[in-house]
Amino acid sequence: MKNSDGELRKRVVTGIIAALIVLGCVFFLPEVGFFLFVGAVLTISAWEWANLSGVSQIARYAYAGIIAILMYCLGETFAFPILVSGTLWWLGAIFLVLAYPNYSRFWAKKEIVLIIGFFVLLPGFSALVSLKQAQNSDLLICLLLALIWGADVGAYFIGKAFGGARLAYEVSPGKSWSGFIGGIITGVLLVLLIATLVPDFHVFGWAFHFVVALAIFTAIISVLGDLTISMFKRERKIKDSGNLLPGHGGFLDRIDSLLSASPIFVLLVL
Repeated sequence: MKNSDGELRKRVVTGIIAALIVLGCVFFLPEVGFFLFVGAVLTISAWEWANLSGVSQIARYAYAGIIAILMYCLGETFAFPILVSGTLWWLGAIFLVLAYPNYSRFWAKKEIVLIIGFFVLLPGFSALVSLKQAQNSDLLICLLLALIWGADVGAYFIGKAFGGARLAYEVSPGKSWSGFIGGIITGVLLVLLIATLVPDFHVFGWAFHFVVALAIFTAIISVLGDLTISMFKRERKIKDSGNLLPGHGGFLDRIDSLLSASPIFVLLVL
């Protein structure tokens, strides 16, 4: 029990610090600084993703460098096709997660995992760049983060409290349907709270049913990102993608939901 409490405390502290850093970058960095921050986080995540493929240390650094170059060259100019390709990948990932471990022999090869990484990482960068360039960008980004963080926190604590039937046992035995549903409800309630309390929210002109549908759909897709990365880690037989964030593992473990939800969120709202 002591170890469990210690891990939870470490997870909470790291999560709060990370959230404050992210929000500080959203509100106080200029566009270029924000792009560099996002690019740095995703470059580290690319290094961790290469680890999921099982390539050598040198190849991991090379892969991270390639992703960084592609983000710089393509992330803004070709944002729309990159976002569409990312959305198609995540929708296809639903089948892979539900069918796992069937068909893993087809996608678990090193080369294929590295290729999939392009559709995981580049759309996330393009999505955040697009949001930052939009009107009321800070509010849009905070709305996206509130959905993801609300769903994540709600799923964790409600799942712990109620347990019950497993959501995707072969992929992530610890996740339950109660946590999944609780996370979605938490995300929706948090967004509705923001819509009620933030005066600038009305500028979007969104109908109530659109806000609710957007919150539900984004929360569901954010869970898919978590499950998909868990599937790749399980296939690789590792617990975390890295060890840079105490209590959370690697950067990829922390932003998996953001990577899946952000492209679809951007296509829906922009």
